[in-house]
Amino acid sequence: MNYPPAQFEAMTDGPQSQLIKMRRLATGLLVVMAVLYVLARTLEGSGSFWPWLRAFSEAAMVGAFADWFAVTALFRHPLGLPIPHTAVVRKEQARIGASVASFVRKSFLTPEEVSRQWREWRPLTKCVHRMTKPGDAEHAIRWVLLRLPKVLREEDQKALAGIAASGLQRGVRSLPMARMVTILLRGFLKSPGRRSLLAPMLDRVSQSVANNREWVMDEASKSTKPNKIKIFDALSKAAASAVSGKAVEKFSDELAAASRDEEHPLYGKIEEALMETARELEEGGGGHWEIVKARVLDDPATLETLEEVIQKGAKLILDSAKTLATSESIQEWSESLAGSARRLYDNEEHLAMLEARAGDLAARFFNRYGPGLERIISRTIEAWEPDELIDRLENQVGSDLQFIRINGTLIGGLVGLLLHGIGHLIW
Repeated sequence: MNYPPAQFEAMTDGPQSQLIKMRRLATGLLVVMAVLYVLARTLEGSGSFWPWLRAFSEAAMVGAFADWFAVTALFRHPLGLPIPHTAVVRKEQARIGASVASFVRKSFLTPEEVSRQWREWRPLTKCVHRMTKPGDAEHAIRWVLLRLPKVLREEDQKALAGIAASGLQRGVRSLPMARMVTILLRGFLKSPGRRSLLAPMLDRVSQSVANNREWVMDEASKSTKPNKIKIFDALSKAAASAVSGKAVEKFSDELAAASRDEEHPLYGKIEEALMETARELEEGGGGHWEIVKARVLDDPATLETLEEVIQKGAKLILDSAKTLATSESIQEWSESLAGSARRLYDNEEHLAMLEARAGDLAARFFNRYGPGLERIISRTIEAWEPDELIDRLENQVGSDLQFIRINGTLIGGLVGLLLHGIGHLIW
């Protein structure tokens, strides 16, 4: 049968092929010892050399058989006989899975070990250095953009959106609302472009006031106290309507003027009011914000809305990723990424700080989710079919175990020679 080159190479150079070679070598060595034993036993009386060879080969066969039994008993019953304490892997699969999982977690996934390995490996630094080359940056961007939509199926997107929405809801619930609003307000007030953000809003409010002029005037006329004398009542309502009409026009004009001129005094009034709100919140006046936050988060519609927004945002990103992966603008993205990577790589102090933070995050991740990873490993091993588990273990460590048979054969022969020599000295 003609195998494809890749399959033939895997068969001839893989772990299973190595196991077969070592098994044949160990068995062949046992056969050689048996032949030597027969030869030495046959010619034992014809010279002083043959008793020594007999002692060596006889003890070598004992050692070979003993170690063959020990290696075989790990995985199956030797010669098919149900000898006690044999086929250990098959009988103790669940316990072995738990032991392997515990060993992996406590030996390799501890925070100390993860931190040490991260410091030695420095994956973030290596990744940043790789991204300093535009060609590698473009390759990385294309790789992510082309595979991300294939990895995240629609049902996965829904599940991830649900997890993200729940996590966001829990995170917001634990945040002090007053403090968060204060930070946002102070950050907004320090922003150089804050008035550019307010200008379109003022223009929209101006248009809304102008379009609803009649409604504002009606509300103003309703607020005047009725007079028993009809003529006075009519005159008061007319005066209120006229005054309110001029006030509405004046207010609308001022808003429109402010939207066109960022130096308008109205901005100062708005900023002063926002600063006063921030001061009130810092002084403990944000209790009503917590009430509003709790009311919003407790509403079932909030979680559904968050899930929908996150899912639509993810879909938009994935659709954009498909388009970007095949567009010419990807070169601009790769050059921008490479430039950012070069600046970060040249700033050794900042890069070292980010590397340390990334290592701490990795250590905290494995510390928090280590028990879960241990359960995953344990359940995975326990779920394997016994024959599959045995094949996996034999292919990985079987060739090394055959060295036990080889060493047992040679060491057994040397012990036989030693005992034969001691016997000559004593008797």
